[in-house]
Amino acid sequence: LSAAYQYLGQTRRAAGRLNEIVDRPPPISFPATAVKPENTGVVFDNVSFRYHLAAAPVLEAFDLAIAPGEHVAIMGATGAGKSTLVSLLCRFWDPVAGSVRIGNVDLRQWPEAQLRQSLAVVSQQAHLFNTSIRENLLWAKPDAEEHELWEALDKARLQAFVAGLANGLDTWTGELGQLISGGEARRLAVAQALLRDAPIWILDEPTEGLDAVNEHELMATIQTLTAQRTLLLITHRPAGLAAMDRVVILENGRMAEAGAYRTLMAANSRLASMLDAIW
Repeated sequence: LSAAYQYLGQTRRAAGRLNEIVDRPPPISFPATAVKPENTGVVFDNVSFRYHLAAAPVLEAFDLAIAPGEHVAIMGATGAGKSTLVSLLCRFWDPVAGSVRIGNVDLRQWPEAQLRQSLAVVSQQAHLFNTSIRENLLWAKPDAEEHELWEALDKARLQAFVAGLANGLDTWTGELGQLISGGEARRLAVAQALLRDAPIWILDEPTEGLDAVNEHELMATIQTLTAQRTLLLITHRPAGLAAMDRVVILENGRMAEAGAYRTLMAANSRLASMLDAIW
């Protein structure tokens, strides 16, 4: 009790900070009426964005149209605006100018559940809960049958690993997946994406921190699984670029260069210079 009393002031101040956040009106509101998009194409139309009024713009008059089923990579230095594109497409924020559309429907017209079901995100930090592999998979599709879980693991090239564990699907992953390797956590995120069956995949630095072998294998797996899906790859690494339909170079919030990988590599391009620096 004496120790608890010593921390009482800190606890009250922490509670005050939490309540301030909880009571704050959400910056984004979603409509309730479902939309009927024409396709799974993604369009950033003259998009500008800054995180607050006094900040420098992160994106300025950015235009990008991704056709249904097209695979596009976005490359750029840290701070170029790559992850901001992901946040806008997931509608964590709205652009201050311009619009983001899926299937020719502005994201501001999409109800939240429908938008979330249309997008699958695989990032450098696999968001795994401190529970079993089974429960983490069911988070993506709560009504999935056992065979569906194993099929998703098989396609993500994780079935043999899970089958070899003493508790199989009931193996604990730990907080943020700390009880399994980074490569396995990333593949588990791919299996989740498969269970959601989203038509649009967003890869946000999915191979960051992986060794060369795991990086190559993960990107090869994703390419196979997304053959008929729209894909946006955010990266600053060369893995998987050759298989993309287009590579876009982002600099200071603007498109600095775009084209097919082989075309850009054959020219005196920004992409070639960036990859030369990496290699």
